[in-house]
Amino acid sequence: MEGKRNKKKIIGIILALAIVALAAVIVKILFFSENKEAQEKEDAMNAAASTEQYEEQTEGSETFVIFGVDSRSGDLGKGTRSDSIMVANVDHETKEIKVASIYRDTYVDIDGHGLDKITHAHAYGGPVFAMDTVNRNFDLNIEKYITVNFGNVAEVIDDIGGIELDITSEELRYINKYIDEINKVENTNSSHISNTGTQKVDGVQAVAYSRIRYTAGGDYKRAERQRTVLLKMFEAAKQQNTVKLLGIAKDMMDKIGTNYSSGEVIEILSYLAKYNMEETKGFPNKLWGGTIEGTWYAVPVTLESNAQALHNYLFNDEKYEPSDKVKEISEEIKKVASTPNEELE
Repeated sequence: MEGKRNKKKIIGIILALAIVALAAVIVKILFFSENKEAQEKEDAMNAAASTEQYEEQTEGSETFVIFGVDSRSGDLGKGTRSDSIMVANVDHETKEIKVASIYRDTYVDIDGHGLDKITHAHAYGGPVFAMDTVNRNFDLNIEKYITVNFGNVAEVIDDIGGIELDITSEELRYINKYIDEINKVENTNSSHISNTGTQKVDGVQAVAYSRIRYTAGGDYKRAERQRTVLLKMFEAAKQQNTVKLLGIAKDMMDKIGTNYSSGEVIEILSYLAKYNMEETKGFPNKLWGGTIEGTWYAVPVTLESNAQALHNYLFNDEKYEPSDKVKEISEEIKKVASTPNEELE
């Protein structure tokens, strides 16, 4: 009898200890969760405060390049061509952002590879090499880059609630094929677009729109669509609160290739919240479009004058004088093709 009482006593003690331990675990979890939530709020507030500090800049400007790749493997480095190249200049004095597309087929000098399509530079040597190629041919001094996969662009667009696009009847003929392709690759289920006109689209639909290249204008029109998507993303981002934008930035940091720090990404987001991007342009704005040894190129006519036009557009520098290197490359290109047959504004 005494043994049974002792056994019950031991079991009771064990149960009591288990209950205490469980209670301690629950308290710890709740305490950790509350502290984590409080810490996240504090971090967001600190980041927001930092953002406000960034927004107070009133002098100077900065330029960076955005490479858009279409990598099914998620590779953002060497071996992947840049289907989209955009140079962005941020003017802190005027609070204006200007974006210039450089057409992927633009005929330029790639160090060690001779005259070739600028899209190949990213494949030859990755984003830094591609950035240096842009600098080499257009007399720029860009030090920062961002490489994004088009699939990740779709995620961002979804995170900001979609964007509005004006779909033409010609674009409607092709867009659903691209939607199907992206759905298959990304395992998404975006619906087809059935009507023309201005409408809200999700990320997959927006990326599909930016890939269309078989309408009038070909690749030039596609570059324009890409700039349109970027512009619409800026507009939609302005409607988001700072904490949400910071969350998007945090989620995207491990999905993009960049030599920006996470703090600098926050600084860029501050531009979205305050600055204007009212104008975008494509370059070369004068070109010879045709085949050279069986391959189609967009040949600047001339590279020298296009470099001048780019500096005038991005920096309002009407007195810019191209470097000897750009003049030298321009003369080499002239030997290949020198008659413009298309002028794009």
